[in-house]
Amino acid sequence: MAQPPENSKSPRQGSGTAAPSKTSLVVYGYTNYRKYLLDFYEFKKAGPRGFSYRSFSKAAGFSSPNAVKLIIEGSRNLGVDSVPKIIKALGLTGPMAEYFKALVAMNQALNDDEKQVFFNQMQKLIPHSKKRDLNVEGLRYLSHWLHPTIREMVEFSEFRDDPYWVARRLVFQASISEISQALQFLIEEMFIEKSPQGFKAGDQMVLSSDEIRSLAIRNYHRQMLDLARQSLESLPMEQREFGALTLNLPESALPELKFKLKEIRKSLHEWGIQVAQNQSEQGQSHDAVTQINFQMFPLARRGEKNL
Repeated sequence: MAQPPENSKSPRQGSGTAAPSKTSLVVYGYTNYRKYLLDFYEFKKAGPRGFSYRSFSKAAGFSSPNAVKLIIEGSRNLGVDSVPKIIKALGLTGPMAEYFKALVAMNQALNDDEKQVFFNQMQKLIPHSKKRDLNVEGLRYLSHWLHPTIREMVEFSEFRDDPYWVARRLVFQASISEISQALQFLIEEMFIEKSPQGFKAGDQMVLSSDEIRSLAIRNYHRQMLDLARQSLESLPMEQREFGALTLNLPESALPELKFKLKEIRKSLHEWGIQVAQNQSEQGQSHDAVTQINFQMFPLARRGEKNL
């Protein structure tokens, strides 16, 4: 039984950075351009000629000797006109220069739709050998609700890697093509594993850096919210449970409320694992993949909002 994505971890989970070579610092795999600038600075500083923020800023065409330091610290963003200048200072060319350009745009995008566009560009530019650094497979896992659903369906004793078999058992509609692609991805990336005894869920729950993990998780929750809306309209009451609670709390209590919700979710997860184990020990098959969502958000605050 899979934990909710935000708690997912894996031995393959990386920092989103790439190792330096002797003459340059590879940008592929980075998901935060400020981290890359910092690593580049430290890489050059450790060289035989040394390096300083003043020389870095000068090479990038900034009049302020502290400009690059402020960008790295997050006090300043990298302007559109400055991107080509700093790319030149970094010594990046070709696809690596384009990757850095897309990376900056993704980090500074104002909404998730824009972030996704630029991240897709990064995926196309990164060499196949470096895709593990970007943890593309983990992001793709959360990109479609079919992936975690089918991953849990393998616990059905009669599970078959047949798109038509899967389609007949889904509550929500998905095309045969979508199911086929999902099965192929899950098997190729070992999210589900095939053995002579049948299928089982793999251990991989791969996510990338905070920037990309947050984008993937937000997209995942949007899909789950949409499925919840559909279930409200299409499923009978005995197959769903919807409730809402509006509380008047001091704002200082919100962190504790959030913690309590996480504890409830953790408790349900542990209970679900135990139930599944008991079923297996008794020779009973698993027969229902169920989604449980939690949402908490403020509706009103005492302080007036600035207009």
